[in-house]
Amino acid sequence: MSPLGTALALLGDMWTLRIVMLVFSGRRRFQDIRTSLAISDPVLSRRLTVLIEHDILYTEEYQQNPPRKEYLLTESGRALWPILVALWVWDRRWAGHQHRDAHMHLRHLPCGHLTRPVFGCAVCGAIGVGIRDTAGQVDERLHVDTHQKRSRRSPSMTTPIDATGVLGDRWSTFLLSDAFTGSRRFNDFQTKLQISPVTLTQRLNLFVEGGLMSQDAIEGSKRTEYRLTPKALDFWEVTTTINHWAQQWVASDGRSGLSLTHTTCGAELVPQYTCNACNGVIERDQIRFEGAISDL
Repeated sequence: MSPLGTALALLGDMWTLRIVMLVFSGRRRFQDIRTSLAISDPVLSRRLTVLIEHDILYTEEYQQNPPRKEYLLTESGRALWPILVALWVWDRRWAGHQHRDAHMHLRHLPCGHLTRPVFGCAVCGAIGVGIRDTAGQVDERLHVDTHQKRSRRSPSMTTPIDATGVLGDRWSTFLLSDAFTGSRRFNDFQTKLQISPVTLTQRLNLFVEGGLMSQDAIEGSKRTEYRLTPKALDFWEVTTTINHWAQQWVASDGRSGLSLTHTTCGAELVPQYTCNACNGVIERDQIRFEGAISDL
């Protein structure tokens, strides 16, 4: 499996990144995580085990009698922070005021201000970089990954749609990624993804209903094509930060299966977030989520 496919399989779960965000924000004990997420003990135990197996979390004993342990982020786990920021930024823009984390804020500690980070390229320092400012090349392994993942169960995406809802539905993630690379027609999606017509129809309808795609008539034909809306194009930041993490922490050779070039500077895109209050580059230890999941 490609490194990016591995990363999407690991992170493409509605609970995984929410657990990581809680630990990142200081909720490190089982009961605190369970209470914050309103998640069952068996489900939480399974997710924590997977995160430990993939070197995202590790445990440390804080009490001997009776034995108690807390969960801490490994170096690769701490490196997930740009993905957490990307998810927060997307939800802030598009998930609406009724979203469960609508009252979550992000503070940039060096300047002390609440921030809405701006995506950019770390190589040349450009800010406001979007999907139209890049060129992508997809490795065939990514298409193989979609075929291998067909039998895996994942929760179906429902509306209203939030970032973890899109990421947590594997078919939707691959569908969106395929659309990023240029696919627009039903047959194109079906051929590349090897997805059943019923499943594809369901996901496309959800994307249209959720405002991620528009369904437009093809001039001179009875057929239609699906075009990404600005809401969907913004999700590219999530995909890009996951891809960069996969290059750093999953790939042995730095190649994830998806190569993104920033066309302005000609270099491989290295994601970077800048504070919109002070214009300073945001580093991992310089941000704090406030009012997070269930009042972090």
